[in-house]
Amino acid sequence: MDKTERSIRPCAPIALRPLLGETVLLVEDSRFASEAIRLLCQRAGARLRRADNVANAWRHLAVYRPSILLVDLGLPDGSGLDLISTLSRASPRISVILGISGDAAAGDAVLRAGADAFLTKPVAGLAAFQATILRHLPDDRPPKSTVLAELLQL
Repeated sequence: MDKTERSIRPCAPIALRPLLGETVLLVEDSRFASEAIRLLCQRAGARLRRADNVANAWRHLAVYRPSILLVDLGLPDGSGLDLISTLSRASPRISVILGISGDAAAGDAVLRAGADAFLTKPVAGLAAFQATILRHLPDDRPPKSTVLAELLQL
C-alpha cells in the first residue's frame, strides 16, 4: 500500500461511525425530537428516513427496508405500540425495533409490544443511542464488540 492509498482509505470507520451502512426509519411527529435523532444518526453514520405519522410510516415501508426502526408512542393518527406490535411479528423482521417516548413508564409496554428496547426522550446522548442499537444488531453485522465496549465505558 502506498502513501496515496493510506490517505484515501478511511481510518477505523467502525469506531468513528458504528452504524455506517444502516438505515433508520424514525416515526416521530415532533420536529425537535426528529432533529435530535437526525443528528445522532448522522454522527453514528446511519442513513435516516422520517415519517411523522403511522400512515407515512407504512408508505415508507412499502418502498424502503430499514434495518432499524424507532417509533414514538404518541402519534397523531394512531398508536406507536400498534405499529411496533405489527412490525415485530412481520417476516422478515426489521433487525432492530425501538420504542421511544418522553414517558419513562412506557418501557414495559414497548417491550411487551415486541420492541427490542426502549429509549426515553430526550435521548441520554450519542453513546447511549449507539450502544442501544449495537446491542440489538444481529451478529452477522460488521464487528462491533470493541466499539460497544468503548461506548459502554463512556
